[in-house]
Amino acid sequence: MLRSEKSESRVKSTAGHGGFAVVCLLAASIVLASALTPPAVAQGTSEFTLQANSFSPDAVAPSGVSSSLIQVGSVNGFSGTVNLSCQVTSQQAATDPPVCTVSPASVTVPASATATVTTKSTTSTQPYSITITGTGPTTTYTTPSLPLTVLAVSPQFTLSVTSAVAPSSVPAGTGAQGVVTVNPVYGYVTPTSGGITLACASITPLVTIAPVCTFTYSNGKSLQVSGTTASSATLTIGTFGPITTGAHNSRNAFGLWFSLPLLGLVGFGAAASGKRSRRAWGVLALFVICGAFILIPGCATSTTSTTTPNGITPANTYTFTIVGVDSNGVVSSNSSTTTAGPTVSLTVTAPPKTP
Repeated sequence: MLRSEKSESRVKSTAGHGGFAVVCLLAASIVLASALTPPAVAQGTSEFTLQANSFSPDAVAPSGVSSSLIQVGSVNGFSGTVNLSCQVTSQQAATDPPVCTVSPASVTVPASATATVTTKSTTSTQPYSITITGTGPTTTYTTPSLPLTVLAVSPQFTLSVTSAVAPSSVPAGTGAQGVVTVNPVYGYVTPTSGGITLACASITPLVTIAPVCTFTYSNGKSLQVSGTTASSATLTIGTFGPITTGAHNSRNAFGLWFSLPLLGLVGFGAAASGKRSRRAWGVLALFVICGAFILIPGCATSTTSTTTPNGITPANTYTFTIVGVDSNGVVSSNSSTTTAGPTVSLTVTAPPKTP
């Protein structure tokens, strides 16, 4: 019985020493691992730190632009120069991939910079990854990739007023002209069944006899655009005013009656005088006749008449909202239920008074 108790005590003692040995072994492993692993420098190198914010916006349509703020910090008092660059990668092959630039491309630590990504209308619509790289005198660091997505969008077109209406002020009864341009977006091409027609969707203020908008297209009844090529139309705004219906100048021979007494005197003098004086009287008669013809225009009368069959456009400043629609029913993208299209203005004054 005594031998059994001694054996059990020996086993417990051995177990206790073994557990302590395991604990010591684990502690030694941790110390060794810490000694072999160098201390990590967060987001940088032993010279500088580099941090890039997420791109804003993180999703753009083709032709869109996005940017990211870059912060370059100092490590261990470093104050040298760090060169910055950025790279764009994608998992699939891309047409006209986004282009990334950093401004400024070289900074003196500590400093900040901006990475800008630009896309084209033909850039492939897919996710992209952007990394920022900083290169110091002896070390280089590249940030984790930042996501940017080029969204798939429907081709469309916008309108712009490329030449304001001129003259900007006209009397009622006259008009003015301007130029409106259709700009394709995201590779828009007009349908083969027809082109784009323009119209003044609204006119303010509302009046009974309002100005009228018409558009003239260089190649027919509509505009044709293809890909990146814009096309323009001439906008004409007409107003209603007085219309001259007749102008009559009456010239009569009333002025000749003033010359008859003089002609009679000349004839009497020529009959009573000799042959030598008749020539002088003849010259005098010629002057009298010429003078009579000069008097005729002064005795003429001029009459004009005007009418206003459609009335007169009231004097005011009018604003016209322009929209476009193609043969498939696609409306210009800068015109929607909440956003109006481009506008032009024209001031109409009272018509001039007729004599």
